[in-house]
Amino acid sequence: MREEQIGDCRLILGDCLDILPTLGKVDAVVTSPPYNTLNPAANPSGLHAERKTGRNAWMDKQGGYFDQMDESEYQTWQQAVLIASLGVASVVWINHKTRYRDGFAIHPLHFYSAPLYAEVVWDRQGSMALNCGRYAPSHEYWFAFGKPDQWNDENNRLMSVWRISPGLGKEKFNDHPCPYPADLVTPIITSCVFDRGAIDPFMGSGTTGVACVNLGRKFIGIEIEEKYFDIACRRIEEATRQPRLFAEPQIKPKQEVLL
Repeated sequence: MREEQIGDCRLILGDCLDILPTLGKVDAVVTSPPYNTLNPAANPSGLHAERKTGRNAWMDKQGGYFDQMDESEYQTWQQAVLIASLGVASVVWINHKTRYRDGFAIHPLHFYSAPLYAEVVWDRQGSMALNCGRYAPSHEYWFAFGKPDQWNDENNRLMSVWRISPGLGKEKFNDHPCPYPADLVTPIITSCVFDRGAIDPFMGSGTTGVACVNLGRKFIGIEIEEKYFDIACRRIEEATRQPRLFAEPQIKPKQEVLL
């Protein structure tokens, strides 16, 4: 295990299930886990065919996460992370999406089991699956489990559907294959992260940490892959030198449809 302290950010290289029980209480856990989107029963082609095999092969030759865990094992793992996260925070925000196996949907609430406080639909304003025999998926979710100790009512006017481009807020030195935009996480932080700060158990390239720095919140990030841990360290260190690296959240209200 390796640890770095950058300003008010504590960054830890290691397995979140080992580390979370050792941490003190924070205001919220805010994270986006690997989605396990590559079906192990499929015959991969193209870039997918280059992926390494084995449960611990977290990186492939193209620089992405290994994403081929047995689905039942993945779901058990994700529930374990949720329970461990609720042990250190009163509310846990998870960014996830509906995935498909054998032609049928697996909704995240199928395997995340805890009291649901809130949900947000992230309208990505586009889709990469236009030939899938169904309406092209163009959204993901934020699910909040538990209940925050404090809530900033000023953000209620954002409502529960956010139109945010996945490309917003990317910098030239972020080489993570699937980062979420800082604009997606900033409203979460301003709503329920205060003096005790936030934890991201799947820190990746550190976007949650960058948003916390920009907003003056404490942050603990956990990442198992050293390459992405190093990227997160660089990005968060850069953010400490530039108090406003990103613009305010660019969330557009949904247009009313008149019938």
